[in-house]
Parts: sequence; structure tokens; C-alpha cells
Amino acid sequence: MTDWPLPEGLTGDPRLIRVFAGGAKEGAEDCPTLRAVKARPRLRAAHRTPYKPDDLETFALAPVMRRLDLLEFGRIRDDPARVRPSHPGLERFAEHAAAQYRAAAESLDPEGRLLPDPKYWVRQTRTPAGSGGGRTVYELRAWGRCYADRERTVCELRLLRFGSVHRGGRRRAERDPAETAMAAYVSAYGGRAAEPARWGDEHEVQGVAAPRRIRVVEIGCLDGSVGEPLFDGTPEEADAAYRRLAAPRLRATVDAVHRRPGPGCAACRLAASCPDLPRASGVLGIADVSRPRRTLSVTDLRRYAKCPAQEHLRRLHLPYDESREHDRHVTRGHAVHAWLQRLHERTPRRPCTPADAPADPTDWAADGWHLTGADAELGARLIGRHAAVCPLRHADPEAPVIAERLFTFRDPEADVVLVTKPDLVYRSGGAVVWREIKSTKYRTPRGGEDVLERYPQAALALVLLAEGVFGGDVRRSRVEVEVLRPTGSDLELVSPRQTDRVATARRVIRGLAAPWHRDATSAPKPGKHCARCEVARWCPAAPPSSGASAFGEPR
Repeated sequence: MTDWPLPEGLTGDPRLIRVFAGGAKEGAEDCPTLRAVKARPRLRAAHRTPYKPDDLETFALAPVMRRLDLLEFGRIRDDPARVRPSHPGLERFAEHAAAQYRAAAESLDPEGRLLPDPKYWVRQTRTPAGSGGGRTVYELRAWGRCYADRERTVCELRLLRFGSVHRGGRRRAERDPAETAMAAYVSAYGGRAAEPARWGDEHEVQGVAAPRRIRVVEIGCLDGSVGEPLFDGTPEEADAAYRRLAAPRLRATVDAVHRRPGPGCAACRLAASCPDLPRASGVLGIADVSRPRRTLSVTDLRRYAKCPAQEHLRRLHLPYDESREHDRHVTRGHAVHAWLQRLHERTPRRPCTPADAPADPTDWAADGWHLTGADAELGARLIGRHAAVCPLRHADPEAPVIAERLFTFRDPEADVVLVTKPDLVYRSGGAVVWREIKSTKYRTPRGGEDVLERYPQAALALVLLAEGVFGGDVRRSRVEVEVLRPTGSDLELVSPRQTDRVATARRVIRGLAAPWHRDATSAPKPGKHCARCEVARWCPAAPPSSGASAFGEPR
């Protein structure tokens, strides 16, 4: 039995430990304690709160798996009572993904030697009863489509990827080798089991003979692509890979006690009591805890204001057209941001100078954002303009400067977990300063729009500073909005001392958040923006062929 201490705020039996293959991978923004709690399905919050189910399905591959279940088994394996309705856009994706998967499956096994297994593969072990009188049950599961030949000498686990196995975006992540190793291990040594009637029940595992060969392959739901096997070997090789790559990660997962607030807090049973998750009561200006707890960022709000369906489909991580989201102007902005972040994180710390701009202004890159030609020259010019207003000129030398770090807060009045990533947070004369940096090709301001309305990030920053969530002297804190132009740089300051500006910021945030908070359908809002929508292909308001060319196929 692990000596993992039960966190305050939880109750229940920690002696059933269940980890899926994804538990072997590491994420920079994952909370270790959340992963440890999720691995113990019998734990619950000590103070029961009303159950608030999601309005719509939040796991985008679930309806894909259900469609494949119907095709392969004539029924879905999920408990119908647990199935949430899916957004029509997700249904469109699921229909496409299931068809692509079936085509890929036929190419993998044209003679049909492998049969789909309606059971799940589970590796289950038990420790002897300890001095406390109880035993610990460990369950490892691999999530995917399971296949074996009639003699079960070959077992193949097929993992699903949202996009393409071959053609990915700029930041497409390869599957973690530790996740693959655990998937192969479970395929080699696991038994067969149905989904438990209740999540906190043990699996009733049927033992089977170990196969002679295990394959783990990956299929792209976007285009039915299949890469080289992630694993193809014997049970002994799977065991060796598991012990080398996955087992240390899994031990760290189930024994974790460190906390790191982040996007996952919305799904955590400790969210209401976690001392490491700062409270920001009333930031959204919404007094309604009846809605399901969700994560929210300013990017989400901006997307929602444009089109609720777009925000929902992006929240589901469906494949999207990067060329539409990251046009040349957006790409240039990201490149400028990344270059400045690198400068602000230098050691020893020093203010930026015009000489810190790219040496070759016609061809340069930062954090994978590559610019050439006129865009590169403009971006380099904007970086040079930043030097005149670089915040490091005024930062307290002994205080930390935090660049592009994720901050997480909970607004208990709306039961929402807020995530935000300031461009820079620093201290000047002991006061907390939040700097937002924007870049534009325009030489002069356009339209006379209030900076808090044009940049909701600044509005949220001002409200958070006014609430004192960053500590320090609230009245001396400030938000700085830096706008880089080809001709120079504009710098506008707003402070919690300006009660009228704080009122404007609160109005902006509530005006964006309130419609999102009460919406249960995420219906499309067609308009001119549809021409540039990166998820148009899945939109229920678009013709079936709309946006196909965005994914490399003819219209």
C-alpha cells in the first residue's frame, strides 16, 4: 500500500488505483496531485456538492468510439445513462472520423485476420493486506480499439489521434514513449474486462494467455493516416519498455503530493478546498453556481463573442485549419512575442536595446514562428521599437520578472476556473505591474476604441489587480498596455485607483462572460467571420463540403 497522504477535503477509500496509459505521459501544466486523485476513483469531496453534469459531451473521441462500437459490435459499450448529448459539430466530426478509421483499419488488416474485442484490456494486480487490514488493487488500462486474432497470438491496440499521424501542425506533439510502453505492456499482460457498473468498482478481469506478439499503432481521425507501429514486439520487450519508461512515471503519478494549479482544476475534486488555487470572488461579475464548473480564458471569451460554436469546437480540440487561425499577421505577432519573451528571460537580466532585434531582419524565427521578407522586416522593426519602453528599465532588480507564465484562479461566485497568461508580471517600486504587449502594422491608433474594450486581457488584468490576487499594494499596482507600431510604441497605463476604469473593466468582462456562462447549446452565429473560421469544416451551419480545402483536400 502506498503511503500517499489523503489530501484534506477528500474522503473515501484510496486503495483502488486505476491509471490509463495517458497517466504515463508528462505535461508541463498538469497538477501532480490532480493526477494522483484521478487515479483513485473511490475518493470524493468531503463536503458533497450538487452534481452538475456538462450540457454537452466534453471528450471529443467518445462519440467516435461509440460509432465504431455500433459498427463492430452492434451496440455501444457505454452506459446510456452516462452519455451526454454531443454538439452537432462534434457529431459531424465523429461521423467523418469513424469513416476514416474504418478505411485505415482495412488497410492495416486487409484479410480481416484480427477481430475487434468488445472487452477492455486491463492489467490488474493486488497487494497483500497490510497492517491496516486492507489490500490495494492496481489497475492499468490502455484506452483505444483492441484487436486480436482467433488464437490470440497477436494483439493489436489502435490509438486514435485527432488530426493526422503524418501531417501535423506547427506544434504537433509526438506520442510520449512512456505512454506507448504502458499501452504495449497492458496489451501483453492484461486480461479482458467490461466497464465496471460504477466507476469506483473494480474491474472483473478475465485472465487470458499472453500473446506472442504485440503491436501498438496510431490512426489519424482526420485523414485515416497510419504511421509505422509505435511498438511491435514480444511481451518480454513490452515488459522491458514498461519498466524502463512507464513504471517510474506511474509511481510518481500515484504518489504525487505537489500541487500546480492549471486548466485541470475545473475537473478536480479538490477545487473548492485547494489552498493552492487562489480565489478571485466576483471577478466575472456573475452570481450563479448552478452551471457546470468549467475553465475559462480571455481567448475563450473572444472566440465565444465571435461565434459560440467556434469556441465550443475549439474547446474540444477538434482538428482546425492553422492557416486560417495563424494568418501572416497573427504569425508575425506570435514571432514578435516569442522573441521578446526570450529577451526578457535572459540571465543576467537586462533591458532590451535596439541591437537586440534580429540580426537578419529579412529571415528570422522564434519558438518555431518563422518570418521572411516584408513580414520579417516589419517584425524586426517592431522589436526594435520595444526597447524604448522595455519594462525591465523600471523593474525592481531583486524581484522576479515572470514572462508568459500561466496563472489560475477560481471565481467561486460563478464556479469558474480562470486561466490567464500575462506577457509580463514584474514589480516596480514594490508595486505589481502587469504588462500586455501588442503589435500592429498600423502607424497610428484606429477608431479611438477604449483600450480595455479592445484588449479584454487588459480589462481582466485590471480587475484581478483591483481584487488584490497578486498581493502587494493594490492602489499602486497598474496595468500597462504596450502597442508596438512601425513608427514607435504607445504605452497606456490603467490603475485600480481609477475607479471609473475599474468599473469599465468589470463591465467588459461581465459583458463577455455572462452570455458564455449561461449558454447550454453553443449554437453557431453565422457572419462574415465564417470565411476565416478555422473549424468551419465541422460547423453544423456550414454546407458539408465547407472548409474541406483547409485540411489539404479539394473542395
